[in-house]
Amino acid sequence: MSVSDLVKRVHHTAICVQDFDAMRGFLVDFLGFAIDGEIPERSEAELSAVVGLPDVSLRWGLYRCGDHRVELFHYFRPEGKSLPPAQCDTGFTHLAFEVSDVHEAHERSIAAGYRPNSEPQSMRGGVSQVFYLQGPEGLVVEFMQFRAEAPA
Repeated sequence: MSVSDLVKRVHHTAICVQDFDAMRGFLVDFLGFAIDGEIPERSEAELSAVVGLPDVSLRWGLYRCGDHRVELFHYFRPEGKSLPPAQCDTGFTHLAFEVSDVHEAHERSIAAGYRPNSEPQSMRGGVSQVFYLQGPEGLVVEFMQFRAEAPA
């Protein structure tokens, strides 16, 4: 038994943060996400039931890029741990964006004060050029540009 016939599309990726304003600025001001909604404090009983935590109080935002959204949470109650994962750790590791010019994205990232891990690298025999960037709270963002034609 599967739910595959019920799934219409991927809606969002959720990220819990300590510094909501820094991550919001990164998404909206640097990456160009649109604001779908924001609530300064949510504490409804239904939210506690859905997330499986008692007496939840949090700040919430939903931000859209194309058809995908990123949902941000900052928990006032209960407090969580702040441990940014390494790329080799189990669980969510990064967000990836396809760009029209990976080298320009790299230059603008540095100009905006963000720290790429490397220069853009040619990957999979030249199929794509990629670099990772360290965002707020250790969020890793991948920028990728695909070659226009298939390899020979």
